[in-house]
Amino acid sequence: MTWPFWAAYGLRLAVAALVLAALYAGARALRGARLRSSAKRCVVVVETTMLSPQATLHLLRVGERYLLLGSGSGGISMLAELEPCDVRSAIR
Repeated sequence: MTWPFWAAYGLRLAVAALVLAALYAGARALRGARLRSSAKRCVVVVETTMLSPQATLHLLRVGERYLLLGSGSGGISMLAELEPCDVRSAIR
């Protein structure tokens, strides 16, 4: 028994739609898990700014502390510890 062209095409289209729906549902589930887990993290990257291709500034929140780190070809170094009230007012 041979299937007509449109029946085979419709079946392939339905299978492709099911695969895409499963991928979409999986991506949403992973994104939700990542958002829930970030609330429990001790270290959070608040912001990152590239100064040049070899130099980057990172603002990290470690518990209640805020650390300004610099990274470049020479490695990573802590530049300053910032007051939480100053960082929160600057972010808003």
